Amino acid sequence: MKGILKNVLLTSLLATGVVGTTLLTLPTRPAAAIALPAQRIQFPPGADGQSLRGYLQPDALNSYVFKANAGQKALISVRSITGQLLSLSVLGVDGTRLTNNGQNWTGQLPASEDYFIRVTNDTGVPNPYRLNLTILPSHQQRTPFVNF
Repeated sequence: MKGILKNVLLTSLLATGVVGTTLLTLPTRPAAAIALPAQRIQFPPGADGQSLRGYLQPDALNSYVFKANAGQKALISVRSITGQLLSLSVLGVDGTRLTNNGQNWTGQLPASEDYFIRVTNDTGVPNPYRLNLTILPSHQQRTPFVNF
């Protein structure tokens, strides 16, 4: 993970700095364009949640992607089976960061798009884990029935 961060920082410095006398600019790309390979999470018919098992080497990350609609509520959590600390990041394909480095996230999804989940192991030991994802339907506000 530290190697990835160093490369991202170096790229950022080069993109915003001057190389010789020529300004180097890189096009802005959405998160999907720079995302690591991600495992797509799909729910079985009639289900609103999925529980996945994963395994991370020290200083590594796994990436997942799921599709959801604007207004749906997501409940996402990651738990190490060995009790070690893992980090959870959630961001939209458009680059919107919903959370960074917690172990739980619950919230309303702002757009109809793909969302990335990244599970990171910053510990010095291998880490088996369980990732839980639940997507609830959006609740449209109903006009109350009024009887005159």
